[in-house]
Amino acid sequence: MRAIREFSMNTKRMRGLASPMFAFALVAMAFAGCGELTGPKSPSTPTNVTATLLPGGVSVRVNWTPSPQNDGVVSYNIFRNGVKVGESTGNSFTDTGLAPQQNYKYTVSANCTSGVISDASPETAAATVTTLDITPPTVATHQPPTGFQGVSPGATVTATFSEPMDPATINTTTFNLKVSATGVLIPGTVTFTPATRLAEFRPTNPLPNPANITATVTTGAKDLAGNGLAADVAWGFTTADQSPPTVTISPANGATVAPSVIFVLTFSENMDATTINGTNITLKVTSSGAAVAGNVNYNTTTHIASFTPLQTLAQSTQYTLTVAGTVKDAAGNLMGTPVSVTVFTSDVTAPTVLSTVPADGATGVSTTAPITATFSEPMDISSINGTTFTLKTTSGGTPVAGTVTFNNSTSTATFAPSSALSSTTSYTATITTGVRDVSSNNMAANKVWTFTTADVAAPSVSSVAPTDGALGVSIATNVQVTFSEPMASASITTSTFTLKNTLTGIVVPASVSYNTATSVATLTPTAVLAGNSNYTVTVTTGVTDASGNPMAAPFNSVFTTELLDTTAPTVTSVSPPDGSTTAATTTAIQIAFSEPMNPTTITTTTVSLKNAGTGANITSTVVYNAGTNSVTLTPSGPLSNSTQYTVTVTTGVKDVAGNQLAAPFVSSFTTVPLPDNTAPTIITRSPANGATGVATNSAVTIQFSEPMDQATINTTNIRLSVTSPSSPVAGTVAYNASTNTATFTPDAPLANNTGYTVTTTGLKDVAGNSLAAQPAWTFTTIADTTAPTILSTSPNHNATGIAVNSAVTVTFSEAMDAATIVSPATNIKLNVFAGGAAVAGNVSYNASSHVATFTPTSNLTANTKYTATVTTGVKDAAGNPLAVNATFDFTTAP
Repeated sequence: MRAIREFSMNTKRMRGLASPMFAFALVAMAFAGCGELTGPKSPSTPTNVTATLLPGGVSVRVNWTPSPQNDGVVSYNIFRNGVKVGESTGNSFTDTGLAPQQNYKYTVSANCTSGVISDASPETAAATVTTLDITPPTVATHQPPTGFQGVSPGATVTATFSEPMDPATINTTTFNLKVSATGVLIPGTVTFTPATRLAEFRPTNPLPNPANITATVTTGAKDLAGNGLAADVAWGFTTADQSPPTVTISPANGATVAPSVIFVLTFSENMDATTINGTNITLKVTSSGAAVAGNVNYNTTTHIASFTPLQTLAQSTQYTLTVAGTVKDAAGNLMGTPVSVTVFTSDVTAPTVLSTVPADGATGVSTTAPITATFSEPMDISSINGTTFTLKTTSGGTPVAGTVTFNNSTSTATFAPSSALSSTTSYTATITTGVRDVSSNNMAANKVWTFTTADVAAPSVSSVAPTDGALGVSIATNVQVTFSEPMASASITTSTFTLKNTLTGIVVPASVSYNTATSVATLTPTAVLAGNSNYTVTVTTGVTDASGNPMAAPFNSVFTTELLDTTAPTVTSVSPPDGSTTAATTTAIQIAFSEPMNPTTITTTTVSLKNAGTGANITSTVVYNAGTNSVTLTPSGPLSNSTQYTVTVTTGVKDVAGNQLAAPFVSSFTTVPLPDNTAPTIITRSPANGATGVATNSAVTIQFSEPMDQATINTTNIRLSVTSPSSPVAGTVAYNASTNTATFTPDAPLANNTGYTVTTTGLKDVAGNSLAAQPAWTFTTIADTTAPTILSTSPNHNATGIAVNSAVTVTFSEAMDAATIVSPATNIKLNVFAGGAAVAGNVSYNASSHVATFTPTSNLTANTKYTATVTTGVKDAAGNPLAVNATFDFTTAP
């Protein structure tokens, strides 16, 4: 069918059209439908309609061939199972949101501009589709149910699906059981029955019990259309407890334990606390079967029981702990078989030293006796050695070599010195905590004891005065013998200590005394000895030390007395020296004589000190030293500063022969001035504070009022800085001690027209007095920024006939920095014309005339052209360089 619409024409548009043929055509058009101008039907039915299922399985793409007579076709109608579902202006249409697993047939008709609709295309297989299954399966039911308690360990686990499943996807990978607490997979097999959609997991072994089990069906399980579960499905259940409990005991069987041991029993599951008691858990002495009382405690949370003996167990004893088979778990399962452990208690008591030989503090100990220590128990012999058992001298800690042995039967360690110990010497024996008993218990603390050996050494004479072989010994001498150790004073008599004339053998009458503090015996002749005579000193073996040991052999020594002295003594030196001006006010005066003097003649009357200006005597003490033949005069108080003193030794002093000083000895000295406590000051500064126009090559100088400590004159204490913004100037500081002047020399010329600040800190004079705080001072450099120029040269440029001995001069427009002219000399140079050889010479600068002179070292070559060059390396006093290099040529005379 097709519908026909009427239309009207605007007759005004047809005015003037008189042709009969044209009128006929218009009438024909007025009665023709859409498309009828070119075919019998208008429009034609679309052909080749196809329907294609799109990815996802629930959308369809419909395509067709446009109507052949489409001069009036504006769109196409799309029908699904005879119901219009859309309209398209092209030749395709997408139908979405279809139901899964349904058959759909598509047809298409064309729409004309006039409203005419073509017949719908026929239903064909190409235009028919069936949508896919996209619905994920679900687990409809499962056994055991979620949270079910008391599941038999032999049970299987099933899951029923909501739709037919792909059997290949139902396996132990997609359907599994785990122990919930550990995540350990439970081995088993999975079967699937398509008719009932039932999957069954059969454990290989009975399920753990009691245990929480988690069953899981994963998204890997798929229906026949390949749709997997939307998410893993998991549920849990608990198996019934049918297993007997087990127990682990700590310490383990055969362990060595401390006597304070507590036994810990860890059960495999929660127990019936009423069966965990002292009846079912017992401890006995293994050898006798005697029961040990103890407390039993049980923690239901951890399943751990403990057995704590009421008293510390005996050491080195075997015990057996038994858990009876009558203990039950919380489900009432008997353990059945008793469990026992046997342990051995250890020795935990630290060994001690019961006694020592010698005892602590013992004296008179034999020098050859071994040192022993007896222990409280058997010891580990490997721990008793020369490292853990030592002997040292108490004073100085010198180790004593020896061997260490141990007697197991008596538990006694012995230190045997390699050689006899020293006589009358204190020794310290030490046994360290490194020693241990057979149970490896170390001593708690070092054992230290001391003893002193007996005196078994024969005494000896360690020195004699006069010395053996001495000549010129005073006839008034006495004889002193120093022994090696304290002596028995009663053994030192005129019989055992004698002086004889060697030639005549006559014993010199004398008295003998002994000083116990110094171990010195003194023999004092009752009269002066004969001059120029030989005497023999003898100490017999009749003298003994304080321990009764006699000398091993007699001691003999000889000396010869002096010739009779008739020479007057002299003063050989005095300190402070005569004329000294630097004597300290606390000085003592030392006067040395040419020979031994009679001490009785040396007194404050014969040796004195006076103020040279006032003549006042200075109270002093006078002491004579016979060993050095010198006198020390010590004023009773400090002397005055800057004062002259006179030392006088009168002729009242005499030598031991009675010869007096030939003439009085007089010497004078002057004490040092009062200490310098005056702080130094700055006398002059350069540049002055506030100075302007300062040359950029200037150094900073500071003159002080007195000599300064040069260690404080440095770049830390004297600093030069740019004033604003503040920044330090690098440089060096030198000090002239002759003028007390410090100079800061910058490493580089200062900047023009710039303010600088000088600061001083930490400066001290040679007496250590700090310079008083000084304000910083400033100055400003010259503002010259104009480059210097060359006013004239000699010779002039292109001059000829110049004498070969001529010098070259350059006159500058202003004062120059001489350092840039003289050094380096390459800033003013002379070469043979056109790049020839350089002429050797010296450069000088006259600051007053601003003239630089290049003087060749030797005469120039005759009839030769030369080029003089002044480079931009030359600078004026303000640091401005020459703007460009300047050159001029001249030719020497033939």
